[in-house]
Amino acid sequence: MSESTSRVLMIGLDAATFDLIEPWAAQGYLPNLARLMKDGAHGRLASTLQPVTAPAWVSFMTGMNQGKHGLYDFVRRRANSYSLEVTNSSHIAAPLMFETLSRLGQRVITINIPYTYPPRPVNGIMIGGPFAPAFTREVIYPKEPEFFDALKQIAPDYFITPDYDAHAADPLGAFAARLRREVELREQVSLTLMQREPWDVLAVVVMATDEVQHSFWQCMEAADDSPLVKYRDVIRGIYQRCDELVGNLLAALPQDGRATDVIILSDHGAGRFEWMVNLNQWLARQNLLRFNTPRANPLQQLRSRVAQRAAHVYRHTVPGQTRAAIRNRLGAQRFNQVQTEFRSTLATSTIDWDQTQVYALGAGGNFYINLQGREPDGIVAPADYETVRQRVSDGLLTLRTPDTGQPMVAKAYRREELYHGPQLAFAPDVIAQWANYAYWGRGSHGPQKPVFEPARTFDFSDQPLTGSHRPEGIFIAYGPHIQPGSVARGAKLIDLAPTVFQLLGQTPPVEMDGRVLHEVLVESTGDQESLLVARVRADVSEAEGVKGLEPLEYTPEEAELISDHLRALGYL
Repeated sequence: MSESTSRVLMIGLDAATFDLIEPWAAQGYLPNLARLMKDGAHGRLASTLQPVTAPAWVSFMTGMNQGKHGLYDFVRRRANSYSLEVTNSSHIAAPLMFETLSRLGQRVITINIPYTYPPRPVNGIMIGGPFAPAFTREVIYPKEPEFFDALKQIAPDYFITPDYDAHAADPLGAFAARLRREVELREQVSLTLMQREPWDVLAVVVMATDEVQHSFWQCMEAADDSPLVKYRDVIRGIYQRCDELVGNLLAALPQDGRATDVIILSDHGAGRFEWMVNLNQWLARQNLLRFNTPRANPLQQLRSRVAQRAAHVYRHTVPGQTRAAIRNRLGAQRFNQVQTEFRSTLATSTIDWDQTQVYALGAGGNFYINLQGREPDGIVAPADYETVRQRVSDGLLTLRTPDTGQPMVAKAYRREELYHGPQLAFAPDVIAQWANYAYWGRGSHGPQKPVFEPARTFDFSDQPLTGSHRPEGIFIAYGPHIQPGSVARGAKLIDLAPTVFQLLGQTPPVEMDGRVLHEVLVESTGDQESLLVARVRADVSEAEGVKGLEPLEYTPEEAELISDHLRALGYL
């Protein structure tokens, strides 16, 4: 097989799970996925720890562990500060497979993959995905205005993240319609570009499968007399529309004699959500973190309460256009200053750092030691680092559900047990693996929060949150170089990038930590060239280095919009 005779189509269905696909395929609701599973290969796909969008999709795109690419969460602590920043593509410290393939002469098209904003220069087209704040020229490479205008002609109402309108007459119904439109837009752009543009690799990601499960999971279980029963089939309807997308893209593949292999994947799975664990509140109970109290600092405590209340009112009552007008009236520089100070108040004023040994950040269960010489006001001496880590790990294993008393944490890892590479220094010090991902942790800084919150009770947003992630996604492959009926056992998300290189006749870069999924590939025989023969080439990642982007900072308004969306999904 030569580079010029093959191509790869990748379709990402964020958070898609075989727990739903397998029964619905068997019942005839998903005919295209059923056919590909029957005639191709499939298997469960281990995600990252934590199994969330930020590290998962970046691990897929790089084929590397987080210790190499450096993305651990949606947010990270700013250097020499306790304030937070929202992460983006410019923070990825490793080349994406699309960049490396571009340097090898492959033409790539990517559409809506998370963490491709700001877009990387590629040999082809990159349309950024979450968490770009809006669909503008800055979201697209190439940046020529005429290309953006052409895309707007294809899909005039194209958007990246759907809004949940709590003031609509039927908020859930309106959101379901918005999610369906999201799938239609991804299909519309994909079909047009795959037929108009030359490509060797085309990858598109649909986020609607994730978003619908977060908000509608409880509806699948609604009783017949429940007002939610009319939304019972919303999740299945989105899966069916994605199944149509798969069938339509396969039917529209260019008929130019080139062999096309298809990979369908998800970055993690999904399931019922039961309990949120506010990890900083738990740390306070363990005497590892201290919140400021009115007695200790009444002015700071009052300031924090006012800031939190103001943030809630501002987000929920001031329309986005009005917020933009406020920003324009203040002027960008003053608005940025006000908002930066405001965010710092929310992120740090509630914690007494001089009395805090450990703190949690972001989504899942990531813990950081307040270490001397690393954190601005670190109090844990390097000599006590391991002792404090052990105390956190031991304490996590004692966490029990408040209703049944079941253990919540299966294992607590030290960072070096999971990650390796030049970005290890930025990893969490302790990482919790939940026994059941119906439980979920977050690094909330609000001192008034309880340790445990059940689903449906969050004050962040009016958007329901009753579905959460699971650590296994899906892998389905089909095509002339895929062994029919084969099963990928023990497959990981990081295995897909090297497998794509192999399908294109390229040797995977040595820096990739994933393996080629040889067990699902067909070996050619006779005089035909073997698919599994490694090709000799220079190691481009060493020769070229990482051509990183200039660090991008969201404007305060952009960061606020993205953070609101992340809070609504229970990530912050």
